[in-house]
Formats: sequence, C-alpha cells, structure tokens
Amino acid sequence: MVADSMDAMTITDFEKQQRGPYLFDWWLGKTQVPTPLGLFSVEFQILDDGDTNPPDDEMLWRAVELKTYAERHGDYLLDIVFAYYLLAAEDDPDWLEFCKVPHGLTRDNIAEYVREDRSLVVSRHLDWDEAYSSAIHIVPLWDEEHALSLAFRGGAIAAANDSLFKLEAGIFRWIED
Repeated sequence: MVADSMDAMTITDFEKQQRGPYLFDWWLGKTQVPTPLGLFSVEFQILDDGDTNPPDDEMLWRAVELKTYAERHGDYLLDIVFAYYLLAAEDDPDWLEFCKVPHGLTRDNIAEYVREDRSLVVSRHLDWDEAYSSAIHIVPLWDEEHALSLAFRGGAIAAANDSLFKLEAGIFRWIED
C-alpha cells in the first residue's frame, strides 16, 4: 500500500509513555484515527530490553501504512468484528449473556460493545527473526481475554490471533491448516 504524502508522520507526532507496568518502551501518537468502529490510537512498542532507541523510519512508515489502511478500510474492520460477534453467538450464546452483550446486535451497533482501547501498533524486536511487526488490536467485550489481534502484512490483514481466518456468509471462520 502506498500512503499519501500528506499522511507522513514524524517522531514529533508521538510521545514516549511512562513504562508503568510495561516491560517495554512505548510511544503514543498524539492524534487518533477515526473509523466506523471508533477511534484508534497509533502506538509504537520497543520490545527488546536493550533497545532504548526511539522509533525509526521503518516504524514511522509502518504507522502511516496502518493509519492509511484503517482510514480506507474501516468498514472491513467493522465487518470483521461483527462477524466475530456472530461466531460467538453461534458457538456459545450463553457466553454473550454472561458478558452482558445482547443477542441480536446489528453491524450498526456492534461498536458499542468494543472497548475504547483500539490501537494500531507497530512493534520493533530486533532479536526476533522478523524485526518489525504491525497489528490492529480490538477488544470485544465478549472476548476481553483473547481480544482480536489482526496481523498486518503486505498492506492487508493477514491473520487474527496468529491464525488464518475468513468471513463466510458474514460469519468469522477460522481456517484449519
């Protein structure tokens, strides 16, 4: 995906956050990205203990790519979350009730049942085989423990929670290997 030049980001668009309980350095974008699912923060995570360098050009490029994708494909993100809800309703309808999520939600009101800490995350981990990764994190209220971590590669969503998936007749389906 090619990002528009007006979408360029610099390190000044981010603020380093206090580590707090985190075991890694992280940076938070000063502006959020609007989508039909709601606002997304843009974050950098530096996951190696010895890596104290600020985000680099690769991370900035990936952040622009994620931001552009979310802006242009926000309806698809909404479709994924709604399909994931339909899967939960099909698999274990009692679980939705336990989580205080109503049955019969529509695509138009599913965003009300997603936590507000939605994020577009670029990570750097120089000790790993792949030094950089990009992901879209969404936490549905019916699956707060596992959430949805959408791996982003090659300008598209490549996997959910480290597994292949598809939307089949509007329902989220895991693809078996």
